[in-house]
Amino acid sequence: MLTLHFKQTLFAGATFLMITDSTQTQIDRLNSIEAAVVADVMVAMGLELQVLAPSFLSLGLNERLIGPAICAKGRVDAGDDAKTTFGLDDSVYPGGIVVIDSNNCQKGALIGDNMATSMKNNGAIGFIVDGGIRDDVEFLALKLPIYYKYKTPINAHKFFSFTDFEVPISLDGIWGTVTVNPGDLIIADSDGCAIIPRQHAEQIITHSEIHQQTENNIKSALENGKTRKSASAEFPRLQHVKKCI
Repeated sequence: MLTLHFKQTLFAGATFLMITDSTQTQIDRLNSIEAAVVADVMVAMGLELQVLAPSFLSLGLNERLIGPAICAKGRVDAGDDAKTTFGLDDSVYPGGIVVIDSNNCQKGALIGDNMATSMKNNGAIGFIVDGGIRDDVEFLALKLPIYYKYKTPINAHKFFSFTDFEVPISLDGIWGTVTVNPGDLIIADSDGCAIIPRQHAEQIITHSEIHQQTENNIKSALENGKTRKSASAEFPRLQHVKKCI
């Protein structure tokens, strides 16, 4: 099932989005898996353009960041396509990670303390920003992990505008452009950030659970004095992985 959210109706006809139980279960399973393990599995499956480029810097990634992508895009000189920044706040739901495609904006910070606080109030748990940020101390105080390109005190919004929310976006990847769709699962830790396509999430997570155990077995064998060659022969890596259909 590819549907990420369900809509719950409140009084006065208002609605809000929430993560489905099945997606939450996948997130819970990912909590015991390293981003490196997921990356290995996706490459073995033929999904080679899923890891962000090292040009993304990280702040507050002392623990894993795992959740579905809330996608936004924009550009400099957006003209009639420009939308207010409040649309991004309105797109946020509990447990989501805000991902911004800026079309390589170099004009300043796309988000700062006040926007981050507002989105945290709506349930955001972290950010990936293809561009600048400011107020990094406040991000740490808010306990909001973030990937970003650069820090600057100047605001970009004299030039930059958001144009679309919850649409497919593109980010720089280590082997090529990474496409991120709304609801794709993000797993990030101190090693870096990988994007799990939601249509393959169950297969990727299942394979990753097995691969994580294999890695743990090899580590244990090494700690008990075995050579890496003998440990690898005893616990073959990625032999269970099937190419994605």
